[in-house]
Amino acid sequence: LKPSCFAGCCTQVPRSGLRQSMLMLRCSSLLLLLQAAQGFKWMAHIKAPSIRNVLKSRAGSKFGDKKLVVITGTSSGLGLATTKALLRTEKYHVIGGVRNLEKMSVVAEEEGINLDHFTPVHLDLASYASVHRFVEELEKLRGDRPIDRLACNAAVYQPTLDYPKWTEDGHEQQHQINYFSHFLLTSKVMPMMEGSDDARICMLGSVTGNDNTVGGGGVYPIADLKELDGLELGCKKPIAMMDGYNFNGAKAYKDTKLACMMTCNMLHERFHRSTGIAFSSVYPGCIAETPLFREKRPWFRKLFPVFMKYITGGFVGEEEAGQRLFQVLHDPRCRKSGVYWGWNGGPREGREDSLEKGGQITGAGGAGGGWDSIFENDQSGKVLNKDLMMKLWKYTTEVTGAEWPEAFQPKSPCPTLKVIEAATSILGVIEERARMEASRQGEGAQIIANRDLPREERRKSLEQMLLALDKTPKDQKQLEDDLLRTSGRAPAAEKEHDVVEQLKPVLKQTSIEEVVAPEVDDPLLEEEKGPPTMIPGHEHLGDTAVVFQPQNVMTMARAGQPLSEVASQADVFIRYKCRKGECKTCAVNIDGKWVSACQTKIEPQAPGQHFAVRVRPVSEAQKRKEKVAFFSPESVQDGFFNNAFGVLGFVKEGLAADDDFEVRMARERRIQQMVAEKAKHGSQKLRGVKVDAPAEKDGKSNNFVLPALFGVFGFMLAMVQSMNA
Repeated sequence: LKPSCFAGCCTQVPRSGLRQSMLMLRCSSLLLLLQAAQGFKWMAHIKAPSIRNVLKSRAGSKFGDKKLVVITGTSSGLGLATTKALLRTEKYHVIGGVRNLEKMSVVAEEEGINLDHFTPVHLDLASYASVHRFVEELEKLRGDRPIDRLACNAAVYQPTLDYPKWTEDGHEQQHQINYFSHFLLTSKVMPMMEGSDDARICMLGSVTGNDNTVGGGGVYPIADLKELDGLELGCKKPIAMMDGYNFNGAKAYKDTKLACMMTCNMLHERFHRSTGIAFSSVYPGCIAETPLFREKRPWFRKLFPVFMKYITGGFVGEEEAGQRLFQVLHDPRCRKSGVYWGWNGGPREGREDSLEKGGQITGAGGAGGGWDSIFENDQSGKVLNKDLMMKLWKYTTEVTGAEWPEAFQPKSPCPTLKVIEAATSILGVIEERARMEASRQGEGAQIIANRDLPREERRKSLEQMLLALDKTPKDQKQLEDDLLRTSGRAPAAEKEHDVVEQLKPVLKQTSIEEVVAPEVDDPLLEEEKGPPTMIPGHEHLGDTAVVFQPQNVMTMARAGQPLSEVASQADVFIRYKCRKGECKTCAVNIDGKWVSACQTKIEPQAPGQHFAVRVRPVSEAQKRKEKVAFFSPESVQDGFFNNAFGVLGFVKEGLAADDDFEVRMARERRIQQMVAEKAKHGSQKLRGVKVDAPAEKDGKSNNFVLPALFGVFGFMLAMVQSMNA
């Protein structure tokens, strides 16, 4: 090309546009070079051998191929039972966080715990400093191995106190031990789980923190964090409660369990996809004989287990509860994140045989039900309250000083995609800057930026500026066309009867009578009742709209949330039986297919779309049969026969001498005496670490370190001499 031609071409391009193009070319070239450098990023992970890394590798290798499990509160109750269940498999090494190492020594001897696979470490959850020391010791113990499980189990219950007991950090004891310290511990252990192929974090919930049950919503006081005024203001002495009101010991415990369940949901939403960790909460049942009730009066500790056996049917022994928590930590089915695990999904049965079975019954409130009876339990509206959940997360992070990794969603590792994303991000910055500059020009921009001015004056200035930039068409016909095009309405040719015609082949292949219960109406024959109505207060429950027909109601849900849970929050009645998807009793119609509601999750929808569910409404006669109203003749009759045997069993066992109660009390007294004797005579302690005091140095470690240091020094001296030569 001739210079004159080139010059002529250049004159046709504005100088500003040319400068912008050259800037974009330079930026793109720089990004390509940076992307090429990413190919060598793996070399940053190569580390030269060092004494520290060698020692860390040796520390991790002592666990062999066993997975590392951290459990708080392993010296008694549920934590001890879970530890024994884990150790029986010989697949886990348990690191137990305990407050009293001497007591753990006695318990380990009494229970025959295999000390080769169990390491106790001192942990006082009433102290943040102790939590930090525990984490430091845990880092040393694990070596180069990741932590595979964390079970936040330890708790205290102080319902009889009229005043709060305070920790060294100034918090009410139940709040810090049950919740705050576990919150902090989780933030510290999560980074240690990197590299685990099946990492799980489980927090112990409770029926008392879930107010959609009789135990949680029918027994005062009821768990309720209100607006978290106390937590926002620090929750330190004299502020004992997170809600900011006067102290109530029983409510404090229930509030902490509610907070643990809400925190578990938030952990799932923020970190599951980016870390792969499965976050879940669990209610293993009412362990009425646990030392958790150690502060209750003797008559309560004797009669409460009997009451739970024969009246409510909710009694669960420590061993059975330990098996349940063990299942959540071990069973491959429990890798699922964001679940509140429970057992026994059906109605309570077997009441007539309870006297012969020691009060054992099966069902939703019963103690029966083994490995295969686990199910995804429903959570109450309080637990699922996202607005309160976010406030709880923010305030607890401030109170505990927890540091969390940045929440992000995984992105594709495709290099081409990264280059395109980087290039388009520059264009995005330019476009966004232009949009913002157009909206903030002139005197009005100064008024809006001045936050000292009245809000109303700033709002009027902003309205004037935006009205000047408004691109709403003046042509009414164009306006109507645009609104119709963007309304999401189906074309006029697609009507409801066309949809029914499309579903007929599906209905021919699958007989409705074969997959649903009798005595139901056919929802496909009902006419639409106009636009669905959003249930008041449900607008912020999720990001996906769910519409139930023929009820014609709309609610919001989270993508992946169980359909049974969403139907419950929308007060849509669905019959359930097996809760395994086998009986087809809970069949609903989604996209022309009949599926089991108990096994279906809410799928993400495109903007403006909703997840449509057609429920086969149960006839009123069947509803009355399935769910008898309170104070009706049927409910009185059912209640009388269902509880008659339970009352007889309670009276019989309650008045008789309770040998089991005496055995439990004798065992607790024996452990206390043995702990006192060991402390008095200074006998050898259990192999473990009390991290509050300087740990004794390992002689073998010193024998390895000193020769290595001399060897390195000698090598460097020889190199210097050879260079001088």
